[in-house]
Amino acid sequence: MFEELWVAAEHVRALDERVRGLVTGLFITGSVPLGDYWPGRSDIDFVAVMDRSPTAEERGRLANAHLALPEGGPVYDGIYLTRAQLAAPPVEGDTAPQILAGDFSPAKAGGQLNPVTWLELARHGLPILGERPEVALDSDVLRRWLLDNLSGYWANFAVNAMPQFAALPPDMAIPAEPVLWAVTGPGRLHYTLATGEVTTKTGGAQHTAEILPQWADLCERAIRSRAGEDVPFTAADGVASLRLIADVVTAAHP
Repeated sequence: MFEELWVAAEHVRALDERVRGLVTGLFITGSVPLGDYWPGRSDIDFVAVMDRSPTAEERGRLANAHLALPEGGPVYDGIYLTRAQLAAPPVEGDTAPQILAGDFSPAKAGGQLNPVTWLELARHGLPILGERPEVALDSDVLRRWLLDNLSGYWANFAVNAMPQFAALPPDMAIPAEPVLWAVTGPGRLHYTLATGEVTTKTGGAQHTAEILPQWADLCERAIRSRAGEDVPFTAADGVASLRLIADVVTAAHP
């Protein structure tokens, strides 16, 4: 776990140099505490906790703190939330500073500003700095968000990507990434709907294979690819992965 803790320690150092006292808690979430982190392939996610909202100047310093992190490390994504925000379920229209794929936004809605982040922090957040804050969990808010994300983002992703894959020769080789994204993502949401818990991308694929056994082979291949095995994928697999999404969305809306 050296790589994961190293980047978090560098983050704490950069924050201390630029906005000392603003961030009073830092927790690693996602694949690291859930045991599905693959060096060189997985991102590292964090939730930073503040006692108050940052000023405009401090938001700029937060962005500079991320620019100061050493290059060449893992993708380091996260969100800055106040204790007051975490003490209530996330509400539509709220914003928070976030960094996603290297893009820092001082006031961004969406992204990690959702009830799954609340759930991950409360149940599995790995403490790096400070004590775990009070986190409000609302099962109704969580369920609505999960259903909306499945019928919105994921259903639209499948519809929009289908013409691109369908236009290719079925046996044409394609990169693994879009197949893995489609096969692992929606199953994670369905798992949380079914259990009230969070799971990893690998766990999402395993869950999909259990509830939709017609996709078990594709899920198993995606799991092996995520673990580092050289598994080939074709345009036909791309089409199949989008049909899998549609089936997961249907299964979530009986």
